[in-house]
Amino acid sequence: MKKSIAIIVGGTGQFGVLLAKKLLKKKFKVIITTRSITRAKKKIGIKKLNFKKLNILNKNKINILLKKNKPNIIFYVAGQSSPSKSFKEKRETYLSNYIGCKNFLEIIKKYKIDTKFINFSSCEIYGNYYKKISVETIKKPISPYGIAKLKAHNETKNYRKRFNLKSYNAIIFNTESLYRPKHYLIPKICLAAIEAKKRNKKTEFGNLKIAREWNWCEEQCKYLLMFVNKKPQDFILSNGKFFSATILLKYAFGYFKLDYKKFILTNKKFIRKKDSTIKRSNYLKCLKRNKIKRDDKFFGKKIIYTLIKHYLYEKKY
Repeated sequence: MKKSIAIIVGGTGQFGVLLAKKLLKKKFKVIITTRSITRAKKKIGIKKLNFKKLNILNKNKINILLKKNKPNIIFYVAGQSSPSKSFKEKRETYLSNYIGCKNFLEIIKKYKIDTKFINFSSCEIYGNYYKKISVETIKKPISPYGIAKLKAHNETKNYRKRFNLKSYNAIIFNTESLYRPKHYLIPKICLAAIEAKKRNKKTEFGNLKIAREWNWCEEQCKYLLMFVNKKPQDFILSNGKFFSATILLKYAFGYFKLDYKKFILTNKKFIRKKDSTIKRSNYLKCLKRNKIKRDDKFFGKKIIYTLIKHYLYEKKY
């Protein structure tokens, strides 16, 4: 019996790695595309994976990849993923998040490739919205990242409606894991607590008056795969567990019985030009519509403690 094939485009980040692990367990052949195979192999270190070098702006190369491998499912996780960095890297953000996604959709349509296509959308497409976000909520992105993600989101939806492609938008809310780059807020909070304990060091932060739903990536991947077994659609991927940055600081410094207020400094250079204060989801609406039950085990204090323990035992953090 022929194995099912999954292609994870730009799959060297946390979602790519953890999705690949789950798909391998389900006996998929998993192909990860990357700009550098050597770096990807070194970073990921999973022997059963297949790596392919790919320029997502080259339609001919995309066509060759898809025709040769005939994937059952494609996950588009490529793209510059930092809203704050997108103000400095507008072109890279636009090309990697929107044009690359559009290229895949065009090739799938043109050559009638029978595959599911999952675009990783983002809650950043909604901008500043203080009520709970549903799929249908008005979309007003406030960063170049949010704008590029919205264009990719709309393109994915358009190809589904106009050309009957099996294309999905997974609207991702904040997600953490052991693979999350350490310059993001949650890893930075955990490392600040470690530095305070080990070296009595203070850490500079930007705006801490924010609150989000913080998810654990392994759980996100689990429920993502449930959604893509349903009919093609746009759906929210989040756990509804809402915490402020200050509460998470209390958890992190509380791990060492420290008062975070004594070790935190504010530096304006870390404050984003435009940043939404609150992001909450009406996540239950999508779950009910698809008859999926979600029961998360990792959130809040458990995420913080897990990351701290991991960083403490790393040779270099």
